[in-house]
Amino acid sequence: MSSGDPFKLLLDMEHRCLNSAAGLPVADNASEKWVGVAFRIGEDRLIAPMDDVAEILELPDFTSVPGVKSWVVGVANVRGNLLPLMDLKGFLLGEDIKQRRKGRVIVIDYKGFNTGLIVEEVFGMKHFMTENEVKDLPHVNPGVAPYINKAFVLDHEFWPVFNFKRMTSNDKFANASL
Repeated sequence: MSSGDPFKLLLDMEHRCLNSAAGLPVADNASEKWVGVAFRIGEDRLIAPMDDVAEILELPDFTSVPGVKSWVVGVANVRGNLLPLMDLKGFLLGEDIKQRRKGRVIVIDYKGFNTGLIVEEVFGMKHFMTENEVKDLPHVNPGVAPYINKAFVLDHEFWPVFNFKRMTSNDKFANASL
């Protein structure tokens, strides 16, 4: 090949690139990913679908509300909007989070309004391959179990998927007053 012909040089480069790219995987064969937010309630490490989580906050200053169940912590002003705060461990397990200030708030949409669910710890986002979904559900606390519909395995560790929508459709959640 003559070094003086730029067109032949470009054709040669194209030919070499096409030959090198022949072994790359096709995107259609790629596995689908499932993404969620990992958190802890009591001893249970759980994951919730990313689509169900609006945001995660540190526990803001809040005002208590009289005449409500113990798991209703109060309301907070978050960027000019009122955010009801619920102790998720108190709701599910009947015992409040002992060190609530160290917890995190998972904000979800409840009937068109943001609602904050206080959990003991948030581990961040977790990515799973859809083929890592398991049919046999791992053991979780009986108060948590009704809201688990599937699980994933990552590095030999089970991650039960928590269903916020199923939980908020429970009449107990809607009847927070005494």
